[in-house]
Order: sequence, then C-alpha cells, then structure tokens
Amino acid sequence: MKCLTILFTICLMALGTSSAANLNDGTEVPADSSILLRNYMKALETLAKERDSLNVSATSSTPNAYYYQLLSKPALYGSSLHQMLSQTDTSVSDQQLQRLFAARKMLSSLYAGAPQLVTYTESDILGQAAIRSDINDRLQTSDKLADKVAAATLAPTIDEPIEVITRRPNFWKFSGTSELQFAQNYISDNWYKGGETNWIGNFDLTLRANYNDQRKITWENTLDAQLGFQTTETDEKRTFRPSHNLLRYTGNAGYKAWKDWYYSLLVILQTQIAPNYQRNTDNITSKIMSPLEVTIAPNMKYEIKWGKKQQFTGQLNIAPLAMKIVYVNDDELVTNFGIEAGKHQKTTFGPNIALNTTWKICKQITWINRMYWFSNFDYNIWEWENKINFTVTKLITANLHLYPRFDNSNPKYRSGENHNGTYLMFKELLSLGLTYNF
Repeated sequence: MKCLTILFTICLMALGTSSAANLNDGTEVPADSSILLRNYMKALETLAKERDSLNVSATSSTPNAYYYQLLSKPALYGSSLHQMLSQTDTSVSDQQLQRLFAARKMLSSLYAGAPQLVTYTESDILGQAAIRSDINDRLQTSDKLADKVAAATLAPTIDEPIEVITRRPNFWKFSGTSELQFAQNYISDNWYKGGETNWIGNFDLTLRANYNDQRKITWENTLDAQLGFQTTETDEKRTFRPSHNLLRYTGNAGYKAWKDWYYSLLVILQTQIAPNYQRNTDNITSKIMSPLEVTIAPNMKYEIKWGKKQQFTGQLNIAPLAMKIVYVNDDELVTNFGIEAGKHQKTTFGPNIALNTTWKICKQITWINRMYWFSNFDYNIWEWENKINFTVTKLITANLHLYPRFDNSNPKYRSGENHNGTYLMFKELLSLGLTYNF
C-alpha cells in the first residue's frame, strides 16, 4: 500500500534518529528502538485495516488530506487529545469522520507510547504560515488584490459611444375597480305585509389618479360612477327604476405641514346619471345636473395609517369653513331642492368634515367607509356610506351596502311634506357578482 509505505519509511527515519532523543528542556531520554518499532508496526497494521475497511483506493493519485497530521512533523494536536480524553464516540457511518478519528487515534498512541518524539505543538505548525517551501511572502490584510494583477483595467471595452438617458420618476399612480352585482327577492302575492318581487342589477366603476412626490405634495383624484336598476310591478309606466344613481368626483390636493398632517383643498362634485320619475307618471323628479352639489373645503387633512401592515388606512378632512353650492339646471326642478323660483343655484357656508377609510379586516373581508357632514348652522346633511366586500374568489365577490342619511335641508321636508315623521333615511343592498381590479 503506497500511502502506508511512505508512512512506514518516515517512522523508521524518526526511530533511527531518536534512540537518544532530547526533550524541549535538553534532557536526554533513552529509548528501546526495537520496542518502539514493534509498537509502530502494530499501529500501522491497525491503520491499514481501518483504511481498507473504508474502501479507499490505494492506486488513487489524489493526496489524502485526512492523514496530513501523520505525514507532517510529529506535533501535539488538540483535536487528538480531545478525542482521547473525552472518549469521543467514533462509531459513525460518515467516511470522512472515520478517517479523521483513525488518524487521531494513531497520534494518541504516539503521545502515550513515545512522548519524547513529539517536539512540536500545533501552534508551531500553524505559525510556519505555509506548508509549501516555495512560498515565502505572507499575504497582509492591507494588500489589495487589484494591485497584484498586472495591467489590470476596469475601463469598458465598447467601441460604440454610450448614450446616457435620464428619466424623471413617475409620481402618478393609476388604478381602478369595476363591479357588476346582481340581487333578487321574491314575495308572494298574499304576503301579509305586502311588497313586490324584483330583480336588481348594479354596475359600479371607480377610477383613481393619484400624485405623490414622496416629499411634500399630494393630489388625489377619484371618480365614482354607480348605476343600477330594479324591476317594479307597481309602476305601470316603466318596468325598471333606478336603484343606484350616482356620478361623483372627489379631488384632494395637499401640502405637507408636519408628520401626517397636510394643508389641503377638498373639492366634491356630485350629481346623478339617469333620470328619476314619479310612479305611474311622466313627471321627472331629478336628472343629471339637476341637482349638482359642489363642496369646496379648505381644510387640514390627516393621513391614517394604522396597523403593522397598515390594515386600516384613510383620510380625515376637517374644514372650519366650507362652501356648498347646489345647482339645478332644469327650471321645473329648482323648487324641489330649496332654490327660489327663477334662480338656478344656492350657496351656503359652514363647517365640513369628511372621513374616508378602508379596513382590511382579513384577506376575504374589506370594509370601505365614507362619512360626510356639512352644516350651515341652520340645517345638517350627514351621509354614511358603508360597503363591506366579501371575496369569494379572485373575481367573484359579495357586497353589502349600508347607507344611512340625515338631511333636513329641503324646505318641503321641513314643512312636513313627504316627511314621514323623520329626517333619517336608510338604504341597504346585499348582492353577488363579479369584480375586476386594474
């Protein structure tokens, strides 16, 4: 066996020169060469058996690094002492560990049988800095690899001219949501409280264009279009009546004051899309631009960002003094909205509060809230739109709309006409349909 022959030759050379070895302090220690030779031969035979059991090819030309401690100068290694004194369990299946344990076991036998031959320590071996004798220079930490490369250059080797294009960052973000929802209820003809069977179909479209320069200026623009119809049996003039009927633009420009507070200007324009008629008549009660409600409110805006993952976000706008304009384009409808005959608009001033929030309760449920209040110290308008979205799949959703509203601004309501005993009104709808975000 090639490796063992080399090891045996080194051991003989060590034994031949160690019949009267000196310790580190110069003391001469006699040694029986024949006894040491027998002990080493037994150790080599044991090592050979363990090597053969590992199925190591003797003809391999690759150096075996697991026996470097045996083939180098006899030295005292800490790993061998630790294995010998701590009774390390060497019964492992990993061949690499088996080779290491076998080499350390041979060194342990050397330390116990002939300690006078061990004249070096592990630190002496490591302090030599290199095993190869042809390497004399040590690599210092201050050396730079680039300085050792001759004629190195980092300049690009491109023959064509390089054109540098500078693009300004895009601070605009565009998004939208479209929903097509359906609902149906059935009531028999003899239902004790009355009522009628109807079908409801709604289409909602929301478009957003928001600007944020990530420093001071924000400008948010939202366009909501809601149009829905329901069947009716009590109206002989028409089969469908509007159930959702809204066209609203909301603009909010802000300049950062401190932290999450902004000086802002809130503008809301709101009207309807389809005309409404009195039942069984051709009399129009409202239509597009009749009325048109405009709110202009210089205010302080607070950006809401709550939760570790910002599950609850929104805006709170507080305006001590806002202007509200009600415009009616049709001459026949001006008196329906508290405007004097012969005029088309009415302007009032008062405080205004607007709150818009989105709460992601969980992955499947989202609550979108819009609250609006305006007063001129004579009447109050309060709206609270709630939309709870239940996600069934990526495209299929169910929506619950809850919309309470308080309004005592209409003179007809205040005089008792069409009052029904309260200024508080309510609308609710539960529907199922398709939703697409873009």
